[in-house]
Amino acid sequence: MGLLEFCKIIASEISNIENKITECQKFTAREMNEILQNARKENVQYFQSLSKIKKISAFDISFLLSSVKLDEKRVEIIKHAAEMYDEREFQGQGQTFSDFIFRVASNIELLSEQNLELFKDLAQNKNDVYDFSKILKNPAKYLEQNKTSELKFAFQRVFY
Repeated sequence: MGLLEFCKIIASEISNIENKITECQKFTAREMNEILQNARKENVQYFQSLSKIKKISAFDISFLLSSVKLDEKRVEIIKHAAEMYDEREFQGQGQTFSDFIFRVASNIELLSEQNLELFKDLAQNKNDVYDFSKILKNPAKYLEQNKTSELKFAFQRVFY
């Protein structure tokens, strides 16, 4: 092993230690203990991946790890959904990031990379509904209903 390879190994190990320190600083030791105690055993491995999400709180991670059956695909969907959340867009409806994460968790089985944008639109507009299973199973029907109701409203406004 040459000096250059040795330096690369040392640099990568230092980077890993810095990442772990950053994660530990995000949550207190008490919060981390609570999260890990309440988490499902099979979900503990996803703690590190979820804690890298910038806006996520200890409460959100605890909820996800304890109540949702996670796998790599679902964790990626949660990450992408968290990136899509824009506080300015949801502030008008009074939704917080935690509300959005709860909606993602309640619909995680039906979510995919393809329908995340539709889900975001639904979460913005349907403030009283948490379970979008009927709409996500048949999004074309929902989009068609939306278009026809908009047209009816437009014609009503013209004739009155």
